[in-house]
Amino acid sequence: MRPTQEDIARLAQVSQATVSRVLSGDERVVPEIRAKVERAVEEAKYRPDARARSLRNRTTGMIGLAIRRPPGGLSGDPFYTSLISEILDNLAGTGYRLALHTVPAQEPHWPVYDELLRSRTVDGLVLVESEADDERLRNLHEDHFPFVLIGNPLGMEVASVDNDNVKAGFLATSHLIENGFQKVAMLAGRRGITVSDDRIEGYLQAIGQSGMPPNIWHSDFGPQAAYEVSFEALSHGDLVDGIVVLDDFLALGVVNAARALGRTIPHDLGLVSFNDTPLCSVLAGGLTSVSLNMPELIRSAIGTLLPAARRQEAPAPGRVIVPAHLVARGSSVRGGQA
Repeated sequence: MRPTQEDIARLAQVSQATVSRVLSGDERVVPEIRAKVERAVEEAKYRPDARARSLRNRTTGMIGLAIRRPPGGLSGDPFYTSLISEILDNLAGTGYRLALHTVPAQEPHWPVYDELLRSRTVDGLVLVESEADDERLRNLHEDHFPFVLIGNPLGMEVASVDNDNVKAGFLATSHLIENGFQKVAMLAGRRGITVSDDRIEGYLQAIGQSGMPPNIWHSDFGPQAAYEVSFEALSHGDLVDGIVVLDDFLALGVVNAARALGRTIPHDLGLVSFNDTPLCSVLAGGLTSVSLNMPELIRSAIGTLLPAARRQEAPAPGRVIVPAHLVARGSSVRGGQA
């Protein structure tokens, strides 16, 4: 059970009113008493209920988005360029603005969100990069704070918008198999990221139906990480003739690795990725990619979040699935036009 202000008051041996004044930033509390309350808060790991704070009655006109990336990790990433652009377009004229935060790659997500709730700097949150054990969902859900997840909530009763990424992974893999590729691997993200895990599941379903052995590689985000993993894997003879890649940005690294090893696309190596970003036109003949229908994805997410943010309450739980479709180009079709 989460600690209450009454628990903090007992630990600090002060009144609940004093605890409330310290938590609300009242500068009239004497330093010694403030220090006692702060020690009790730390000891009990107390987090204020977002519904209960007096600041909750004020609105900020801000919607928060936090993305986990190393310094410079967003530079050139077309998926997040598109996602942020669509969010800004959908917020235009609503009275809300976007507050963008980045989380260092090796640090946990939650402290950033906890600070946003404590400081009351946003009225609602868009969550991305959902994980298998995602404390953001649990804590925000407990606080009844307005948020919408773009991703798979894995059965949690929260508001979410997503593609059927199992189906998308199956679609991408089946496309390579149908076009004659017989040793199809998958370059996925790190383990525990739900979008990657779902696409792996779709890949495994298609591979299982074909009778091929599965071959899955894992990479951190970014083309350099993808280059290093795929260069190493592709260096071992002709064990792979097709790759399903988690997204277009990672596919750029695979293309560079193939070129460094003298393998041509699609003759020696077929490629299919996801997101259908402008990077698909960089490759001669084009990169086959699964379109996630980003405009509809974001329109649905913001349409779910804003009414809840205005009412300052959690949106009704429910999962919206936006259809995805494959856009075939030259990277996956041998000896012909896509």
